[in-house]
Amino acid sequence: MKKNLLLPIIIGISSLSFAQVGINTANPHLSADLELGSTNKSLLLNRVPNTGAIANPVNGMLIYDVAEQCVKAFQGGAWSQCFWKDSPFALVCSSAVFAPSPAVQNQPYTGTLTIPYTGGDGSAYAAQSVQANGLTATLPAGTFAVGNGSLQYNITGTPVSTPSAVFNITVNGSTCSGLSLTVNSGTPVIPPTITILEGIYFVGSVYDNDYSPFTAPTGPATTARPVAADGVPDKLADYQGFIPTTGLEIYIPVTATGTGNLSAWSSVTTVPANLTEDGISRQLRLSWNAQSYTAGSKSIKATLTAIGGTLNARKLDINAGIGNDYLGVLMARFQFPSDNVGTSKNYDVRILPGIPDRKFGLPDNLGTLNHNFLYLPVQAEDGYTWLNNNLGADYTNTNSPSFSIAQQATAANDYKAYGSLFQWGRKPDGHDLINWTSSTTGTPVNPTITGTANDNPTDTRFIATGSDWRVTPSITLWENSTAVNNPCPIGFAVPSQAQLQNYLNASNLSNGITGAAASKLKLPAAGTRDAGLGNISTVTTGTSGLYWSSSAGSLASPAAYTLQIPQFGAPSSTFGASKAQGISVRCIKE
Repeated sequence: MKKNLLLPIIIGISSLSFAQVGINTANPHLSADLELGSTNKSLLLNRVPNTGAIANPVNGMLIYDVAEQCVKAFQGGAWSQCFWKDSPFALVCSSAVFAPSPAVQNQPYTGTLTIPYTGGDGSAYAAQSVQANGLTATLPAGTFAVGNGSLQYNITGTPVSTPSAVFNITVNGSTCSGLSLTVNSGTPVIPPTITILEGIYFVGSVYDNDYSPFTAPTGPATTARPVAADGVPDKLADYQGFIPTTGLEIYIPVTATGTGNLSAWSSVTTVPANLTEDGISRQLRLSWNAQSYTAGSKSIKATLTAIGGTLNARKLDINAGIGNDYLGVLMARFQFPSDNVGTSKNYDVRILPGIPDRKFGLPDNLGTLNHNFLYLPVQAEDGYTWLNNNLGADYTNTNSPSFSIAQQATAANDYKAYGSLFQWGRKPDGHDLINWTSSTTGTPVNPTITGTANDNPTDTRFIATGSDWRVTPSITLWENSTAVNNPCPIGFAVPSQAQLQNYLNASNLSNGITGAAASKLKLPAAGTRDAGLGNISTVTTGTSGLYWSSSAGSLASPAAYTLQIPQFGAPSSTFGASKAQGISVRCIKE
């Protein structure tokens, strides 16, 4: 009897799978996948706060916009105006007024932009922010009048160049293009002997428990979350990136041709609610104090500050939030004066779930996934972008309870920032991994060693030959980001001797490992691993730091150049070390 009942049920399910679906109708239309047949019920669309709540809209989407109290469709790559409004809404662009007017170049401006409208229906509208020429026009959230009314934008900032700041405003599907605030010439804020260059600050913010295997992105980063990698749960990577109201010290690269004094400057912009984890829109200020510079200056000091409360950046999914440019999601952009003739440049604040290790989600020579490290780029004193931690640092390890993507060494002997110790020119194959348990003690994750040289090791043994771990000498194994054995993430490379020296000059390190740990790169004293025995040095660990360069000199030499940071005194980038020695690696962006 049970078998007889089961057969028609299976047939019924099968036929439903290949037919149209009808709700309250027995015969749905043949050209429709779904037909609703009720005579006393309706279709209730998804009710979203505003169109910005849809992370990745595609043509054909239909929603009810709660903010504007109407139905909208996504078509032609943009959200439509409200459907079925009795009186079409329209901005009266010809009557828009800036007050006061004009503004003055390189002088702080505070004012308003008032735009009348017709066809208001009493619905709510969302806050928005629009930038032009160093100024930010912010519209607070509010409610339309019924019929005619006006919108008032608050404008703040410092206009960078003449003759105008041009705003393009769109509200409720109506657009005013080319609203122009006159900007008169002013005293240049930038001296003629310095040019301020484009800058970038990364806020590390991640939430993902299904990221392996990592797939190299082919499109732009998005805020979509979660995005499955293989559907198998991984160790949760969770870190809330933020910008505090107390401010963060940053560096902006410059080119200087002489000595001078830079005047103070400041600008404010608004971060929309959909780019914050708590859904609260925040204002963000970029500023720098008056400061002197010389012809040797590579950067200026500036500050990023959240206004009115901590800015909690949206947490991103690793497979969705990196993007094919490895720059993550743009959260805010500032325009600032770049030179003495009124050129403007941008400073971007971006959210990034981290830059994956070269072997992220990939097996090492033992087949284990021990390289699930995520790094954060940081713009250093030399104006270049580096990784914020050593390769393999515990803070970068998604499998570690100490995982904290933005955390750097708190002191020279912070062992959670020590990381891996590489033999020069070798891949991250497992020989490099160290399990640090104190500021002076660590154990290789794969402790076996061998004294036999090998050009292409297929295991994780440390090759303790005392000189070069290879049979055939090579000086190109770490030559650049595309080199065959490059251990750094995509787009990053082991710095050259010249790049290490350039960093030393820009950061003015003179007081040994204490100064290095206090620099923007927060370089710790991880010490070394002996080239002949494979032991972790009890002499250098916690007291000095060595960092590999990609420069190896001649083929005849078994040594390569390193940055040597002694316990006291000035560091040097000319010290040669045996290629078989285990030494730290800090990567620079090419």
